[in-house]
Amino acid sequence: MNDKSLGILLMFLTVIFWGVSFVATKIILVYIPPITLGFIRFAIAALILIVLIRTFPSYSKKDFLNLVFAGFLGITSYFIFENVALEYTTATNAALIAATVPLFYMIVSDLVERRIPSKIQYFGSLIGLFGVSVLILNGRLILELNPIGDLLMIGAVLSWVLYTFVIQKLEKHDNLKVTRDITLIGALLSVPFMLIEFGSKGALDLGVFLNLPLTLAVLYLAIFCSAIAYLFWNRSIRLAGASTTNNGIYFIPIVAMIADSIILKNIPNFYAIFGAILVLFGVYISEKGDKLKIKF
Repeated sequence: MNDKSLGILLMFLTVIFWGVSFVATKIILVYIPPITLGFIRFAIAALILIVLIRTFPSYSKKDFLNLVFAGFLGITSYFIFENVALEYTTATNAALIAATVPLFYMIVSDLVERRIPSKIQYFGSLIGLFGVSVLILNGRLILELNPIGDLLMIGAVLSWVLYTFVIQKLEKHDNLKVTRDITLIGALLSVPFMLIEFGSKGALDLGVFLNLPLTLAVLYLAIFCSAIAYLFWNRSIRLAGASTTNNGIYFIPIVAMIADSIILKNIPNFYAIFGAILVLFGVYISEKGDKLKIKF
């Protein structure tokens, strides 16, 4: 297996973890506020990674700043924007906007690297985005606008795009150690926002963790969706490239749909299946178009 194939495999494993996480998060948010959940999730993940990876590299001042930016953008900022947005907008709007990450990444990447855009790649991404729209709208043609929540979700998208650029600047360092340090920094930077949430919603009742299914769901988010998934995702960016890895985001709604069917017994209809096919077709075209870019 060559490097790119391994990177794509790691990307798909991450997509599976994150897709299933929608079901786990839906269950947990009934008991735990969103920002607090984000802190708990990444604090546990950081502790696990610290136990497993006990050596600490010597970072230059520039690399340390990039670590802080990556932790803030990819963990603190992204999850605060997304979780708070869901208090104002619908899950449909949030998922649609989140699915624009690959498209926004291509636009910013082409501008930064001064490349002539590949029309085929943009066409493929738009097909994938349309497929996600069909998948999530599920035949409903009316999309309710929620300006505050939708703008917050755009903030989440931009956070992830910027995170992708920053994480590439740390490629000379060991992926395991970088992921551990980013996770720890992201969890620590979430603390002030969690305290603000305590002021508005009250502190978390620790008694909720006596609920075994809830505790297992939180551990799933922390271990598989945070510690392992971020290791795999960052490694995938190094092996397969940021554009290819980010295209994997289009598959998350498909995995979520399957998990929803199995766990919550919500069986997909024609629109869900048709949308999934469009997503697969769009990603295939986009990957072909990525090879046709020309620098200017």
